[in-house]
Amino acid sequence: MSADAQQRKAILKLLRDSGVPLTVKQVASTISGSASRKNVAAVRTVLDELKASGDAFEFPPERIDREPRFGGTSPVEWLAARIVDKIREAGGRVTVRQARESLPKWGQGYFDQCVGKLVKEGRLFYLTVRFKYVLLSQPTPFDHLLPRQVTALKEILERVNRFRKSRLPLEELRAFLDGSNSVKVSNAEKSGQPSEELLREWYQKDLPRRGGITSIPIWWTWGHYESWCLSKNMRPDLVQFHDLMKSLHRTGKIDLIPHSMTQEIPTREVELSLRGQYGEVLYYWKWV
Repeated sequence: MSADAQQRKAILKLLRDSGVPLTVKQVASTISGSASRKNVAAVRTVLDELKASGDAFEFPPERIDREPRFGGTSPVEWLAARIVDKIREAGGRVTVRQARESLPKWGQGYFDQCVGKLVKEGRLFYLTVRFKYVLLSQPTPFDHLLPRQVTALKEILERVNRFRKSRLPLEELRAFLDGSNSVKVSNAEKSGQPSEELLREWYQKDLPRRGGITSIPIWWTWGHYESWCLSKNMRPDLVQFHDLMKSLHRTGKIDLIPHSMTQEIPTREVELSLRGQYGEVLYYWKWV
């Protein structure tokens, strides 16, 4: 293999392995060990050839006065992957506005094209409930309920459960309304009783995801509790889960913190959050 062919192969591998698009100088420094004018010119020639053959793609500069960058996938493919990652980190659902703002400024002009591609490929789904959302999975019938309808349903269920021989978990009702047989919580003999020790364990697991912020979304903690219950063949019980958090709050062990953008909270997350004295959605919690 000639030196030119080896350099071409090395540059192509670098672009495909890199998680971000690279400038010509960055490619030259990595491949040749120097960003001299001669090396930069040689690398630019190879990049232009790779671009012409469809093996490399040019990206807009990060800023207007900066140089263009190159990647092993197209800007649309690269940005689409960022959108999916953002939604996955947020639990599978964000508003369209949040998804758009998660992209760098240079990429926001590609947003509609990226989302359209993901929807067409069945990797993303729309849901409109007061706001327009994008989801990683197809929305269920329950997802179409308004937050106030979910709150009313919870209140009805809490009252009915006072007079039932066995408590009906919200998860089981949700599965029934969705027409799903995938959640068989009624087969469990008893509901899972969460504890302060478990909450501390789950809190520590989630802290790194918050990047230095000490408050944790309540629905994240519910996810740990739900998995713990299912692993022990017990029913996850939202009432017991909420009762524990209320008790810890009353005794001054945890803080319950409202969400500043209540209108953008997905229905499912409202359902798992607590309510304050004046009806505010207590979305986060942390140890005092």
